[in-house]
Amino acid sequence: MNPLQLTLEEAIRDCEAFAELLDREQDALLQQDMALLQSLLEDKAPILQALNRHDKALHSLAEQLGKRTEQGLESFLRELSDAGVLRTYEVFKDALVRCQNANLRNARLVRHSQHANSHLLDLLRNQGESSQGVYDRQGLTSRSGTQRPLTKA
Repeated sequence: MNPLQLTLEEAIRDCEAFAELLDREQDALLQQDMALLQSLLEDKAPILQALNRHDKALHSLAEQLGKRTEQGLESFLRELSDAGVLRTYEVFKDALVRCQNANLRNARLVRHSQHANSHLLDLLRNQGESSQGVYDRQGLTSRSGTQRPLTKA
């Protein structure tokens, strides 16, 4: 079998494994399970390293087969006229897109969570808009939103 084909198939398997981890990461983010998130982070590292190796191997193999430096991998594979490799490359691209979308989704969840936690911390510190005037500097609740005279503060 063509070495390009083999490398693409390995890359597809790793992409699918990475996408599964990203789906599990989404669940952990929604459940705010920090222990599981740490475990998933550790599980993601070797797969990312494998994907980087696949990328280097694909480019190296393509260069050995005559790919020009300025030429993109996809255009080179189309020039090869190997329908099997091209089909496998399309599956690989789809797997990459799935990983990218899942990663962006999880990044949005993290940003949302950070924003919500920041807002809660502001409320606890009496700095949020909705909490202004709720507590005074002594930690006492203010009455009817009226300000106390400076001499009594």
